[in-house]
Amino acid sequence: MGVFECLPCFGRRRPTVLESTTLPSSQDLPAKSAHSTVNSFDTDPESAESRTVASPPIQEIPDAPRIARSNRALTVSAKRTYAIIEEHPFPSLESDDEIIISTRAVGLNPIDWKSVDYNFCLPAFPWVTGREMAGIVEAFGSNVKDFKVGDRVWTSTYYKDSRAGCFQQYVAVPQHTVCHIPSNLSFESASCLGVAGLTAAMTLWRWLQIPRTHAALHTTDPIPHPEYLLIWGGSSVTAQFAIQIASRSGVKVVAVASSKTKALVESLGATHVVVRDGKTGDEIVKEIREITADNITRAIDLVGTETAQYCLSALSTEKDCIFAPLAMISSKAVVPSNVVVETVEMKQFVLDPTSRVHALELGNLIEDGSVKLPSIDVLEGGLDSVQEGLDRLKKGDMQGRKLVVSF
Repeated sequence: MGVFECLPCFGRRRPTVLESTTLPSSQDLPAKSAHSTVNSFDTDPESAESRTVASPPIQEIPDAPRIARSNRALTVSAKRTYAIIEEHPFPSLESDDEIIISTRAVGLNPIDWKSVDYNFCLPAFPWVTGREMAGIVEAFGSNVKDFKVGDRVWTSTYYKDSRAGCFQQYVAVPQHTVCHIPSNLSFESASCLGVAGLTAAMTLWRWLQIPRTHAALHTTDPIPHPEYLLIWGGSSVTAQFAIQIASRSGVKVVAVASSKTKALVESLGATHVVVRDGKTGDEIVKEIREITADNITRAIDLVGTETAQYCLSALSTEKDCIFAPLAMISSKAVVPSNVVVETVEMKQFVLDPTSRVHALELGNLIEDGSVKLPSIDVLEGGLDSVQEGLDRLKKGDMQGRKLVVSF
């Protein structure tokens, strides 16, 4: 499953334990939910079935001769319909805290095709989608102090602002969502940080309360870290970031993965890899508990409703626990009273400027070599190749690799 998808968010909760202990399946969920995840940018998913939006005015930007006034874009022009617009409105600066970036590479994610195919997270037509990109600073408002024209940067964007949709030549975004690209990364590599990388970092540091590790960002005494973190779906791109970040904090990572990806997951720093091949979920949980006794207090699921329930079963029965289901969790999930289920809302990166610290920390870890990026497949051709890339994602054959498009 992908991340950054839009469903109603339930927030932090200690649900009542249900009488039934039957393992839920995807059939328990509403039809649209079966194609989504609780990890979301917003709490009010929207459909663009019958709405249109007027083109924003083109704002003249003084002292920015680098910028051409044309802006080519891949738009969602109608329900389940893409169209490349050769003269899409140029994104205006609507505040003094915004930056205009020219696109050099974009990361592709399941949310990008699912939102179009299932008609959600599309406030109006036409609309520009795309959640992560890397590029060059072209202009900025008067309150922007940390960037200059020509800087190489990456950003993670918010679906409610079409100016920030990454499938266009220029985007306009708030400065707190923009970070300099680590010197050891290309545009293509940096374009995969805004979804999987940032989701892993914020899930660990913000929602699972695992302490950050880079000395430059410590403002208080480090808090104790949990002994064990369980990650179900250990070879996924998000998991690859999470394993490295968590293990660097001193946490023992127990990952569930296939025999084919076991060596990869171990190389990232997982203390134990439980191979799932030919085993039932209950057998996997039994093996996990034999390794960790009753000491797992943090868990991330990256697969779906059934594995979310197995993660809950693997958590400590005595200690306070936190669980982050990044794929989805059934409304019928049986949640023990000592477990808090966190809804990871990545919209907070855009809505809460203090969240930028997580992106900066992630960049530091990549810059110093502590965190390596997943394998990346690059499609050349810019906007003309985006639909081809989204079709590849639909097939589900990326197997722990990240797909990006170079402009």
